Amino acid sequence: MKRPELQIAYRNGRVVALRPREPEPILLRPIIRELGFKVMNLCSRLQISDRQLHRAFTDSLGISPKDWMRRERMVEARQLLLEGLPIKEAAMELGFPSTKDFSREFQSFYEVSPTDFQRRHDAARDRKLED
Repeated sequence: MKRPELQIAYRNGRVVALRPREPEPILLRPIIRELGFKVMNLCSRLQISDRQLHRAFTDSLGISPKDWMRRERMVEARQLLLEGLPIKEAAMELGFPSTKDFSREFQSFYEVSPTDFQRRHDAARDRKLED
């Protein structure tokens, strides 16, 4: 059986792409952010079809590349909000077309609005400072 052109794997807690002719694994997280969290852009960068990328992800991680990118994007969103970045700036930073789209996606993923998330985090931080 022919070895696949691309394999997806976890290395040191990070998702990487492995190619038979490349000596080093390709870290995918920084690439997807640069590419706007778009599957087709990642396919172009890796020079493979959407179908090949989908197969590599589902075989290795058990999820589609789109679902993985969504999770990574929301993890970054959470981190930006924890760092105190305003919601509008976080939305722009992560390539959302609007703050409303960002808020809807964040709410769907974390089951809390970005505003409430920041308020809760700020309140918890303030309580720690008071103790």
